Amino acid sequence: MTKYCVKKPFTIFVAVIAVMVIGTVSLMRMKTDLLPEMSLPYLMIITTDPGASPEKVESEVTAPMEQALGTVTGVENITSVSAENYSMITLEFVEDTNMDSAMVKVTAQLNQLELPEVCGTPNLLELSMDMMATMYTTVSYEGRDIYEVSDFTEEVIRPYFERQDGVASVTAVGSVEKTVEVRLNEKKIDKINDKILDETNEKLAEARKQIQDAETQLEDGKKQLEDAKSELEKKQGDLKKTQSDTSRQLAEASLALDQAQATKAAYEANLMSLQASKAGLEAEQKAYKDSHAEDTYNQINGALGAAKLTLAQPAQLAGITIPSDIDDALANPEQTEAFLEWAAQMGMGEQVKDLTLENLQQLSDIVTKRLPQIETGLANLQTQIVAVEEAVKQINRQMDQIDQKYKEASSGSFDAAVSFASGDAQMANGLSGIESSQKDLDKAKEELKEAKKQYRQSRKAALENANISSLANMDTLSQMITAQDFSMPAGYIRDGKAGSENQWLIKVGEHYDSVENLEEMLLCKLPGAGNVRMSDVADITVIDNAGENYAKINGEEGVLLSIFKGSTASTSDVAKTCEKAIAKLEAEYAGLKVTPIMNQGDYITMFISSILQSMITGALLAVLVLVLFFKDAKPTLVVAFSIPFSVLFAILIMYFSGISINIMTLAGLGLAIGMLVDNSIVVIENIYRIRNHGISAPRSAVQGAAQVAGPIISSTLTTVCVFLPMIFTTGMVAQLMVPFAMTISYALAASLIVALTVVPTAGSIILRRTKEKRYLLFEMIQEAYGKILSFFLKVKIIPLALAIVLLAICVREVMRMGITMLPEMTGEQISVSVSVPDDTEKEDAFRLADEVMEAVLSVDGVETVGAMDGSSTSGMLGAGAGGENFLNYSFAILLDESIKDIHKIRAIADEIEQATQGLDCEISVSSNAMGDMTAMLGSGLTLNIYGDSMEKLLEISEDIQKIAAQIEGFDKISNGQEEGGEEIHLIINKDKAMKKGLTVAQIYAALSQRLTTEKDAVTMSVGDTDMTVQIVDETELLNKDNLMDMELEATVAKEDGTSETKTYVLGDFAQMEYGQGLASVSRENQSHYITVSAETLEGYNTTLLTRELNKKLKDYELADGYTIEIGGESDQVNDMVSQMMQLMALGFLLIYLVMVAQFQSLLSPFIVLFTIPLAFTGGLLGLLAFREQLSLMSLLGFTILMGTVVNNGIVFVDYANQLRIGGMGRREALIATGKTRMRPILMTALTTILSMSMMIFSSQAGNSMGRGMAIVVVGGLLYATLMTLFIIPVMYDILYRKQPHEVDVGDNDLDEILDEAQEYMRENEL
Repeated sequence: MTKYCVKKPFTIFVAVIAVMVIGTVSLMRMKTDLLPEMSLPYLMIITTDPGASPEKVESEVTAPMEQALGTVTGVENITSVSAENYSMITLEFVEDTNMDSAMVKVTAQLNQLELPEVCGTPNLLELSMDMMATMYTTVSYEGRDIYEVSDFTEEVIRPYFERQDGVASVTAVGSVEKTVEVRLNEKKIDKINDKILDETNEKLAEARKQIQDAETQLEDGKKQLEDAKSELEKKQGDLKKTQSDTSRQLAEASLALDQAQATKAAYEANLMSLQASKAGLEAEQKAYKDSHAEDTYNQINGALGAAKLTLAQPAQLAGITIPSDIDDALANPEQTEAFLEWAAQMGMGEQVKDLTLENLQQLSDIVTKRLPQIETGLANLQTQIVAVEEAVKQINRQMDQIDQKYKEASSGSFDAAVSFASGDAQMANGLSGIESSQKDLDKAKEELKEAKKQYRQSRKAALENANISSLANMDTLSQMITAQDFSMPAGYIRDGKAGSENQWLIKVGEHYDSVENLEEMLLCKLPGAGNVRMSDVADITVIDNAGENYAKINGEEGVLLSIFKGSTASTSDVAKTCEKAIAKLEAEYAGLKVTPIMNQGDYITMFISSILQSMITGALLAVLVLVLFFKDAKPTLVVAFSIPFSVLFAILIMYFSGISINIMTLAGLGLAIGMLVDNSIVVIENIYRIRNHGISAPRSAVQGAAQVAGPIISSTLTTVCVFLPMIFTTGMVAQLMVPFAMTISYALAASLIVALTVVPTAGSIILRRTKEKRYLLFEMIQEAYGKILSFFLKVKIIPLALAIVLLAICVREVMRMGITMLPEMTGEQISVSVSVPDDTEKEDAFRLADEVMEAVLSVDGVETVGAMDGSSTSGMLGAGAGGENFLNYSFAILLDESIKDIHKIRAIADEIEQATQGLDCEISVSSNAMGDMTAMLGSGLTLNIYGDSMEKLLEISEDIQKIAAQIEGFDKISNGQEEGGEEIHLIINKDKAMKKGLTVAQIYAALSQRLTTEKDAVTMSVGDTDMTVQIVDETELLNKDNLMDMELEATVAKEDGTSETKTYVLGDFAQMEYGQGLASVSRENQSHYITVSAETLEGYNTTLLTRELNKKLKDYELADGYTIEIGGESDQVNDMVSQMMQLMALGFLLIYLVMVAQFQSLLSPFIVLFTIPLAFTGGLLGLLAFREQLSLMSLLGFTILMGTVVNNGIVFVDYANQLRIGGMGRREALIATGKTRMRPILMTALTTILSMSMMIFSSQAGNSMGRGMAIVVVGGLLYATLMTLFIIPVMYDILYRKQPHEVDVGDNDLDEILDEAQEYMRENEL
């Protein structure tokens, strides 16, 4: 290949131009991000369970969901947190799981679950790095207050940003949101109820008066009957005494009149009772009519019928049967329950919320049973009333006749000598009539009793329905507002003219656009109250959230925006697009100021510029090394050209393999700069050496490349073999390491191709005219080196002992060294976290935050400060509102643009700490460029305690907290249960409750409904402002004192088959118990655990502190069945170290195999492999000297050293073998090799060392990420290179005493041996 390239230089020239052009285009089109694309195999499922305790959430929601989700393909681990009102489950999937497919499978499993009705729909959230905002900005507008700025942000800025390419969403914090509050007014409601009750009471009073009149008539009849009986007994005595005082006619007349009067009284009492029953039934009927029971019944039937038609297909797919009407629903309760649950899941929760079987049964009883009963009863009563009235009229006529006869008898002349026997018979007949009248009177009394009972029932039903409470509640008002605030196109109609094509769109309804419209909304029309409007039952006001959250910019109230990019968009591109959008907005609106306080694009630009500057500086230093060694510009130009060409070649391969530009790939390119020239240096140095012997340039190029082709291929392969095992890593280590490894591998492959093609071609042209130059100083160094090496070959113990002692010291020190996942990356911005004491009031907390703001702004170099409270921070991170949290604050500090030096940035951070020391709050200052990424990657102590009993776990966790508190360096130690407040546990006597017709679930539902005081109805546009209509009902607030007096209604069945509603109080069957509730219940793979966490103070290492904690935990006696596991950052670090050790071991094996192939010996590679511990010694010495912690990047440096330090050893051993094969003695060959190969060894080492040194000593913020890796590589190469010149010859002299030789296979041409045909012909002389 080299011969072809030298013969065809223009072919190489064309290839070089093509690669450079396409590589440049690829560079311009490559996606740029802060970190490599990282797929997190996690799904979170958040489910709300309003009003439920952590234990209840665990049993009702978390446990069933865990059992269902555990069968999803690919789920490796399930962890959950059951807290008050919600459940959060995290699913960890195996590596390389298709998360889109996983979400579909999880959704399918969740749809099959039957959760309690009150639970919300489970929300799925896929964790990704895109959850971190691309940019945080502040918005201020000169001359406008916070209300105007908020409106402008919502109407102009947010929509404008959301329209930009690559922007997924924009959230705002600090903007004032207006809400229309509909607050139910108890006094207004009572006033209307009084009017309705007065109207109802008039009917009831009339019925009551009729019953009272009937009672009076009955009493009068009874008295008259008693008087008649007394009179008859008296007359019987008189008759016996006188036997002639009266006559038969007078007795009959008198008796008949008394009987008629008693019968009349009985009938009149019966009439009164019938009229009272009628009035009661009419009152009950009127109450049902006023409550629109029949209309509601018909509406529900219509809605069910419509649903059966419109939702038939999705219901059939879901296996749901939709009832055709209420009767069908009650006949099939299980199907109805399934339908209602399915409808709630389909987003119709509000419509079906009140359609419980109990409510449907009650409504059906009223419409289908009670109302027909009332109508039948009224008809029967009317018939009876007419009959009784006619009987009373007939009795009155009879009494008139009897009275007339009585008068005639009194005035007539009767025979006084009527016999006693005849008179006694008449008296007996009179007594019989009185007994008959008494029976009629008793019957009337029973009927009056039944009438009074019917009156009481009717009165109760009337009073229950004679109020507006069933209408003036949150649910009903919300549904009515939603139904009235309606506007929808219904379709098109034509004008009806024949042949006309004109058509009109029919739009039905309109939305409310003012508070006045809402106030005038008609709710109903009721007798006695008239038209009832919204303003008659509620106070309607516009409120806002000003002052609820803390969001300020430079001490003034402002709006903060967080901008999130799409998953496929480039962070750098989105950041640039947003910056252009900001410039355009500020130019269009005078006085508007939009200031980015965090911009990932700036971080990327900072890292890219820093690394590019280091790369350019390193390349220049590498060229300077070449100039010093060659003292000739021509070979230097050849090698210098190979640097940019190899980089562009590598970028071209990266582009087509889908690797983006990020801090890991840039670190790989930065490291590769020094390594790229190694192969070219070896080739050009050999070509230059041969050319100086008088050989022509083309032949020198071909021969020089051919002589070293084997060693440089082996050297490149050994380096690539170090990175090849990285593809076997897993998790976060793989996602960070693989792009880094692939970048270096591509660059090395490009450098090898360049060294074997471009360099020989360029050398054959450029080195046509050259002179041999002598290096007197270098020759003196070579001679001195030869003498020292000769001494060490005789006294081998000195270099070996020195190397072993230094290695032992470094190993001992590294065992005490801290390890971290990623090194701290100092950025150009500073963040401050503030925590105020738990007992601080909200106003005092805001005041403390203001004081922190003033202190930070007083520090020189601080330009902009944005601050927000804890609840606002949740919104900025895209998690939505996280509840009120005014105890924690986050400050984002933007420094002056001229401040780029990390030392100045850290100095400002120290000044901020000093300026805020005297404040009554905990303050943490950080200049870490990782920002929110730190939380996502995990930091600090995380210790999980596993077991069955939560009480025991809580006890153990408190013990662990005390042990952790003894270790200096841990702060904010917590088991997560501090927020668990006091709780009231209601102990329900299930038997008592059931006897009264109540279940525990019904009691819970009633309590939950009473405790819910707010509900959002619709969003109403008032002018240009969208306002949420919120209904607030605090008319019957529950508290600890009146909780047990809460009334509960239960429907019970009577013996006659009908049902009735009774009212009880909670205290009849419940008792209160006070206790301390858990803040949350955590589970992993369905096993309980509690997490003890702690923050690591600045200046301490989590890994070292965890080691110390582990020592103390060994003395702690755990109960049987309970275990402790370290998680969090320490677990990630241990996993990283384990994978890196496996990677190094595999890389070590591959390097050995490559060298076996190169040297054709199983023993010779160990000579070179001994340089690896030398390199590790140098790298550890570098870390100790610069006080750098071990991290992923520094371990990467050790991995790189494995592949680079052996390169010089390979060339050294290969050259020594060639000399010995040529007949030179072993030690003479070693000394000659050392003196000859010193120049290329030093050149290759110094180019890499000088190029990487820029990352060590640069003060720019962007270089802090790769500093640990650079220290290891530079320290290892510097130490190993010097020691290689002595240790490898010593080890060679010890291990390679056997004379090397080449296997003789003859020349390239075949020997002249006859083939079988020729041999046969010769033997037979044919």
